[in-house]
Amino acid sequence: MIKLKTKSTSVTFIITVLLFVIGSSINTMADENTEYLVKLKKNINVLNLCGNTDVEELIPEIGLYMINDISNVNLSEVEYIEENTSVKLFDTYDYSTVLQQSEFPLTEISSIWDIGVYGSDITIGIIDSGCSQHKGIIGNLKGGYNFINNSEDYSDNIGHGTAVSGVAGAVYGQRKVIGTAHKSNIIALKFMDKNDSGILGGSLEQMIKAIKGGVDLYNCDILNISSGVENESQALKDAIDYAVDKGVIIVAAVGNDGDSRYNYPAAYNNVIGVGSVTSSKTHSDFSNNNDSVFITAPGNKINILRGTSATTTGNGTSYSAPYVSGIIADMKEIKPDITLSETMKVLSVTAEDLGDIGKDNLYGYGLINANKIVNYLLANTDYYISNPDVCSEDSLYEIRIKCGNNSNVPVGIWAEYSGEILKGVSTKITPLGDDIYMIRYQKSGSNDLRYFIWESFENMKPIKGGQVK
Repeated sequence: MIKLKTKSTSVTFIITVLLFVIGSSINTMADENTEYLVKLKKNINVLNLCGNTDVEELIPEIGLYMINDISNVNLSEVEYIEENTSVKLFDTYDYSTVLQQSEFPLTEISSIWDIGVYGSDITIGIIDSGCSQHKGIIGNLKGGYNFINNSEDYSDNIGHGTAVSGVAGAVYGQRKVIGTAHKSNIIALKFMDKNDSGILGGSLEQMIKAIKGGVDLYNCDILNISSGVENESQALKDAIDYAVDKGVIIVAAVGNDGDSRYNYPAAYNNVIGVGSVTSSKTHSDFSNNNDSVFITAPGNKINILRGTSATTTGNGTSYSAPYVSGIIADMKEIKPDITLSETMKVLSVTAEDLGDIGKDNLYGYGLINANKIVNYLLANTDYYISNPDVCSEDSLYEIRIKCGNNSNVPVGIWAEYSGEILKGVSTKITPLGDDIYMIRYQKSGSNDLRYFIWESFENMKPIKGGQVK
């Protein structure tokens, strides 16, 4: 009888090459120490897959499974068979440099934060080695899962996942590390681990499970993958397509080999492949160069989280990718329904062109530029009004308003209520420059706080209003 497993406790780490099966017999390929990724043809029942062997679900909705014995597989019932391969992380640590977050001016990231956009309510799944309960990320860390041993223990024994998570979502207030989307929701999707015996997991099987989990269990808006495999995998491509078809944007590092080799999933055309630049906007010597580079971001001497309270610096496209993931989260806060194709268009037309004119293999479309992204997204907007937010420094509620198209200076009113009794009102509006204004209020206890924004005193046309609990 076939044994179908939905949860596996077995762990393998296999260094191998991609295998496509052609022909009618595969008995000579069977290896008792190798696991295989198998995709069934449509309308084929998984119970027909093979004889007395374990079958583990990867993405059953598209017929994708893993088995450890292919000797009795009927090739007429499968689309492909691949060996389960290992995945490599894309970073190198540098513990000697002085900490300074010099990467921010390169991309003008403050242009997004200035209008009150921080990736709020956008969920980024970090497919990596887990995440530690670091003080710099814990406020935005909303959970996760261990796809190696099928548990909720997503603690990070390698450190890579914690570092990557912080680049995208470290909370504001950490002077040394601030995420590009520092109010986003971070989900740790752990597919790689280590112990005294060495590396655990880290195979295509676990990465595919993490992709599906990020999509179906955690409803991630964005998946960040700072790792990859050199050999193209149809099973991985199918998993990527599954996520993209459900509206998820996937960002991946192109790799640190320093040459023209491809790494997947970054090399798939529906994934945003990210390369690295230095603080002087030149190509990082470790960053791969080929046409999978869609855009670049800072990747040299990036400030990262380490352990549960420390910080250090790291180099690698592993950190360029979450830098971009965070900015895409900011974009989705501005335009929640933005699609992958729209996102790629915005990134391509707003990037700072470096190297050869147009897209090239070193820089893709160029260095990501937050200021140009904001101007592009709000080009036809009279007023962009941020979501109400609590300032982490003084606990005041604030709303920021970006005026466009020569619009009037708006009127902003905070009104504090206890029940239906008005307890306080503020109409103070503070100009911040570049047609950006801010209204702030100190709320008392559990009172309700409401806000009203009008076009001007002369034209009391309502723009937006709401209530803050």
